[in-house]
Amino acid sequence: MSEPDSTQEDAVTEAIADHSEEVTEFAERLDVVNELLASAELGMAALDDDMVVSLAGTGESLGELADASTEPETARGLRTLVDAVGEVEADDSVPEEMGPLALVGALGDPDVQRGLGYLVAVAQALGRNVRENGEESG
Repeated sequence: MSEPDSTQEDAVTEAIADHSEEVTEFAERLDVVNELLASAELGMAALDDDMVVSLAGTGESLGELADASTEPETARGLRTLVDAVGEVEADDSVPEEMGPLALVGALGDPDVQRGLGYLVAVAQALGRNVRENGEESG
């Protein structure tokens, strides 16, 4: 790389003088960038091999969870549960407490019966998955 001649230096000096506010702002931002880089370097130095392996495992698990949630049946089921929770949270008439008699009374509601049937089916599938995964890992 060749040395800049005095004409180039004069042009740079003049440009800096003409745009001193912009140059100052640029320099201030460089300080922030340098601070961020220094923080990132400290964070990277603090990570040991076990942490990296753990983070990689967590990333892999999250990827598997994301893959499973894109299955049409799973996505439909999650959407059903999330929509129901949103509906309940938006409803101001939800009682804070429900005693045993009110619970028994609610069992006569066809929507409650359907909801309980859905929850029982989820519980059955969950138990089956826990049993099957336990057998694989044991």
